[in-house]
Amino acid sequence: NTGALSDASARGNAFTKDQGLAGSLASVASARTVNDLRFQFATRRITLRTDDETGPGIDISGLVSFGRPYQGNSRRRENHEEVSDSVARLRGAHLIKAGLTASHVSLVGSTPDGFGGVYVFPSLAAFRSGQPDSFRQAFGSPATRLGVTSYGFFVQDHWSARRRLAVDLGARYDFERLPAGFNQDTNDISPRLGLAFSPSSAWVLRAGFGIFYDRYALASLNRAVEKDGVNAFEAVAEGDAAANIFKQAEGGSLQTPVPLIGRSIFRVDRPLATSYSAQTSFGVEHLLAPDLSISANYLYVRGVKLPRTRNINLLEPVALTAENAAALGIADFSAQQIGREVFGPGRLDPDFNDIDELEGSSSSTYHGLSIALNRRLSHEVEFSAAYTLSRTMDDASDFDEQPQDPYDLIDERGLSRNHQAHRFVFSGTFDLPFGEEEEDAGHTTSRGPGTRILNGLVGHIEMAPIITLSSGRPVNPLTGVDSNRTGAFPLSSRPLGFVRNSLGTPSLATIDLRVVKYFPLSGVRRLDFVVESFNLFNRTNVREINPFYGSGASPLPGFAEPLDAFNPRQLQFSIDFEF
Repeated sequence: NTGALSDASARGNAFTKDQGLAGSLASVASARTVNDLRFQFATRRITLRTDDETGPGIDISGLVSFGRPYQGNSRRRENHEEVSDSVARLRGAHLIKAGLTASHVSLVGSTPDGFGGVYVFPSLAAFRSGQPDSFRQAFGSPATRLGVTSYGFFVQDHWSARRRLAVDLGARYDFERLPAGFNQDTNDISPRLGLAFSPSSAWVLRAGFGIFYDRYALASLNRAVEKDGVNAFEAVAEGDAAANIFKQAEGGSLQTPVPLIGRSIFRVDRPLATSYSAQTSFGVEHLLAPDLSISANYLYVRGVKLPRTRNINLLEPVALTAENAAALGIADFSAQQIGREVFGPGRLDPDFNDIDELEGSSSSTYHGLSIALNRRLSHEVEFSAAYTLSRTMDDASDFDEQPQDPYDLIDERGLSRNHQAHRFVFSGTFDLPFGEEEEDAGHTTSRGPGTRILNGLVGHIEMAPIITLSSGRPVNPLTGVDSNRTGAFPLSSRPLGFVRNSLGTPSLATIDLRVVKYFPLSGVRRLDFVVESFNLFNRTNVREINPFYGSGASPLPGFAEPLDAFNPRQLQFSIDFEF
């Protein structure tokens, strides 16, 4: 946990160990047929540890988090095996390629998220008086073991229809075999089409369409296996019930579940279709000079059946008033709750408290226009400059993002967490002085001792800058407590009058620079002295702002203010010997 509001006790370390073996075999069956066989075996071990491994965790909205966090202290091992084979055959104007892929991922681990308990307080005063807004703790066994096997088959044809026209046609079929008890989606067929037309030697027009299927997030499947109500579950309490637990446990974790609190579980919707995106693109490229081109491309992406988590066990909400607050189980309501649609203690299935279900009810749209200027390496200079104007909308940016009102999903539509309106990147490489290598290669200049000394000092220098300018990222404003009483965690209640992801981080600007001073030796050998600078001018680029408004009528101090920044200037030095 590296949140800017986290105390050292709520932070931790991640230890990752990867091992892999990969191989390939290319076979030329004939002058027109080539087969490509590939395989890989890999293992990954990940261990997460926090400073406080016992618990509980304490979150004081907008101020600080300390103790054992909800996530952390987990370990898992993943084994990956994959084999693929493809064959390509040239037949007249057609280059036909077909292939198949089979992969298996097995996971064995322990993910004790929430097993230490977490108390959420709306303010420091509430913490001092022992009045948490909510409490949750998991019970049972965090150990899981599961495997997923994926199969894929594709066929495609690159057809040179005319001297200036190329057509790509193809289709792919994917199937993902999930653990027992999960839905199996068997109709994931994705067509692909691409066109390239060159009306003249200086112009190229391109267009494409394709459907691309995603894979289920292994973390979501693991959570459904773990917290199914049999292996493990969570106890969630709010309001007075949370305060009573805090008092009885003397601010600590529970040793056993509270009998009067129903089990809260996580499960996967049945059927759960595979998420996919439909992508359409158009582009034009123009050759300005033999080594210089400009291009413009438009990309539209429609994400369909994207995953989100939603509590499906709630009765319909009602607008909170001072008169009905007690009946809704809210004895001490806040200014951010009056007039808000809130959920009472009643449940559709009384055997459970919360049923958080992973479902494919989210969607997204992306519109992007990119303009790029590219210069191929010529006279020791090459560069690329690209600008992108885009807009990304969705109603859930990750599988564990929950709506503040499970009955009003339309209200979640807004800018995606991945939205970035503007982005400009310039990168290039060039030598100092200009034309030096060409002159050396042609031996066109007779150099005396003075010239050689001067060149040794200021010559033979390679520079590679990267300039990045971009808009900030959207941030979702939150009250910091469960104002809607949905039981959502991570918290999802927004301040009244704010729409989803309506805050944002400031724009970003950074310059990275690599400078190489090299000394030619005999033959092709040379000695390089390298200096690399990241964020050369040491600009403060904000990474995170405080999203917590608080539960009162006025925002907390520090609301929407910077909390964390990207790395300051960093310098790296190295010496390379090339031979």
